[in-house]
Amino acid sequence: MALNENVVREQNARIGELVRTPSFLVAAGSLTGLAAATSVANGIAIGAVSAIAIVVMAVLARPLRSITGIWARIPVLLMVSATVVTLLSFAVRIIDPLVYQNLGIYLPLAAVNGLVAFFIYDDAFTARPATGSTVGTAVFGAVCTFLALTFVGFINGMFATGEVFGLVNRELAASPIAIFGTPAGSLLVLALVCTFVNSIVDAARKSAELRAANTADAAGDSAAKGGERA
Repeated sequence: MALNENVVREQNARIGELVRTPSFLVAAGSLTGLAAATSVANGIAIGAVSAIAIVVMAVLARPLRSITGIWARIPVLLMVSATVVTLLSFAVRIIDPLVYQNLGIYLPLAAVNGLVAFFIYDDAFTARPATGSTVGTAVFGAVCTFLALTFVGFINGMFATGEVFGLVNRELAASPIAIFGTPAGSLLVLALVCTFVNSIVDAARKSAELRAANTADAAGDSAAKGGERA
């Protein structure tokens, strides 16, 4: 029995280390909008809606938890998240009706992002680089989601149609790459984004370790010189 508890505890610790990373925030926030990010405009729209839904539901996590019981929490969360995304959908429809029509059912699906964000931040979840701040983690995840979906839309639009920001590249338009503009292509681009984020995190970690080692060496040298003088 104790062995099983130790195994479960170790698995929970590994899962906690996995989800408390910037790359997990990027992937979790972007998945529901990948299929809709087929152009820069669509990526910006679905990214903005997803990002705002994440921040709003993260901010409402504690108040909703305090006023809802365990049985009423899920229905209330669904209602609040759907209401937020519906209002955002109206805003997209007013700003750009064509983008609203292109996104279709994927706009309401952004409510899932808000719902997931609630459960993530419900227990004071924090992740690097905003460790210790739930709101900071939510904002960081929202920004990463927006940038990731915008980049996915940029790549999909460029390689699938050859058009970016209204400009058409004739070579790319004449020979598009079939995988881009599809969910598979979007997943490929997201994997590249997560790899890039991981490389930045690793570089920052190694830099911090190097600075710590240099500081320790300097402190040791100072102590040695002080001993020689004594």
